[in-house]
Amino acid sequence: MSVPADKSVKSEAQGQSPFPASTNLVGVYGEQLFRILEQSSSGYVLLDAQDRAQRWNDGYLRLFPWLIPTLKVGASLRTALEAAVASAPPSASAELHSIAEKQLTLITRQQAHIQIQQPSGRKISLSAHALSANYTVLTCKELVADEGDGESLSFFDAPTNLPNRRLLLDRLSQSMIQSERTGWRGALLTIDMEPAKGFSHLDTDETNAQLAPETAQRLLSCMRACDTVARLDSKHFVIMVSDLSPDIELANLLVERLGERLIESLSSNYQLNTQTVKLEANIGATLFGPHSHSATELLQQAETAMYRLRDEEAPGLHFFNPEQHTQPLQRTHMEQSLREALRLSQFELHYQPQYSTRGDISGLEALLRWRHPLRGLVPPSIFLSVAEETGIILPLGLWSIRAACEQLAQWKSDPQLNALTICVNISAKQLQQSNLAEQIEHIIAQTGVNPALLVLELASKTLNPIDADIIRALSRLGAIGVRLSMDGFGSGSNTSEMLRQLPLCQLKLAHSLVHRLGPNNASEAAVQSAIALANQHQITVVGAGIETLEQRALLAQHGCKHFMGHLFSAPVPASKIKSLLQNPALLGQK
Repeated sequence: MSVPADKSVKSEAQGQSPFPASTNLVGVYGEQLFRILEQSSSGYVLLDAQDRAQRWNDGYLRLFPWLIPTLKVGASLRTALEAAVASAPPSASAELHSIAEKQLTLITRQQAHIQIQQPSGRKISLSAHALSANYTVLTCKELVADEGDGESLSFFDAPTNLPNRRLLLDRLSQSMIQSERTGWRGALLTIDMEPAKGFSHLDTDETNAQLAPETAQRLLSCMRACDTVARLDSKHFVIMVSDLSPDIELANLLVERLGERLIESLSSNYQLNTQTVKLEANIGATLFGPHSHSATELLQQAETAMYRLRDEEAPGLHFFNPEQHTQPLQRTHMEQSLREALRLSQFELHYQPQYSTRGDISGLEALLRWRHPLRGLVPPSIFLSVAEETGIILPLGLWSIRAACEQLAQWKSDPQLNALTICVNISAKQLQQSNLAEQIEHIIAQTGVNPALLVLELASKTLNPIDADIIRALSRLGAIGVRLSMDGFGSGSNTSEMLRQLPLCQLKLAHSLVHRLGPNNASEAAVQSAIALANQHQITVVGAGIETLEQRALLAQHGCKHFMGHLFSAPVPASKIKSLLQNPALLGQK
């Protein structure tokens, strides 16, 4: 759709649009945004990445009439300002030069908001708003007596200069159209900032308004230039990210990583006057892509997930789950669907390889997938919480162990595959079963596999605190010959005493540590300490969730000898493992 010409701005060729036909700004920002701009009482000028004027309205020229002869479409606003000052009469030159200099501070991003006073005494408020990495809009408004800074355009939040709900929904609609066309998925995250325990007395509108600008800066520091961070009310922020991946599993993973960065950034103490304040973030997330709902419905989905966290007083990141968050009947239907999926063998295991420093595959991690007849491949983030809460995780977990053992049995006669280990996650509920060791021993006997090739993995939070029941359960599992691994090492109180008490053969570094890894930062020190502690107890360390060569190099530098993550390979079906084995040079080459 083409952009209608601005009736208030005439081109040199009378009657022609002043905008080049190729400048499809509606396609970039949406019709609603420009409709708001045109209807606004404020003046504006739209600049591209080179600060060239692309569009303006009559309100801008009304406040700066001396720019009429020099402001041209496609010309630098700096050039227009300098030319206007140069042609001004001597009596006005000095004052116009001062006004021009102040506008230039907005153009060069030195400031986001200024006030100027014209020779006539008229006061004007000017603001710069980054619409994207390529476009900025300067807005201006005459201030009446006692108005102070005045209001910015009606699609920006005044305290933070972030987009508000109106502009967010417009950008989200445009991103959804793009996603429909390309097949790449995006995500919407809603963030509710609540005072941590002991700070609830500070939960006031005044305090929230004071903390909002710093929260906005912390959020922006975690995002790409093409992402949108918006503020909807006093303590409610929204993030929109586009073009994550066409693969739903990878898109989920990237959102989880983003959530970790956001939580880390927002959990640092705030300084309010002389007081230290601590806030907690409840983050609800939902993905969008082809065949998504409307922008408003997506926002409602993310908010539903966010409010669930707030109600449960469990800050963190939570994905929207349609069955989990709508009617109880639908939740019951999800439970029934999971039981039916078990009966009909709709679950399958995909395998993500672990690589040694030589580039050889040293083991595999089994990851559960649900191949739904209508929805396709459903990632565990959608159904695992329901499985946990309803107890379906018990038969489902046992199925995973059996499927892994059956795969080991199939590979038994293949010399390329028969030495591979498979690591299977077990839940806290499974660990509480008194007959878990007997069930696994029965599966091993039935399939005839070497128990040492089966590695059972538990999350570190499951083992903290350690009690006598956990030690007995893990000892029983170790007694039947299977090996044990712990995920999330280094993220909490993983002590030497814990490693001494538990019969572990492998430790996986916490993903959050690996993703924050960089030279001379706190994460590097934590990783170095964790690896040293594991080496002290002669336990293998695996660097998990590796996405960059820098992360891999730093881990190797500190003594880590086993690696896994999307840098090397995504989880693949069992049929693809042999081809990965034949390409040891894959390590670090992607």
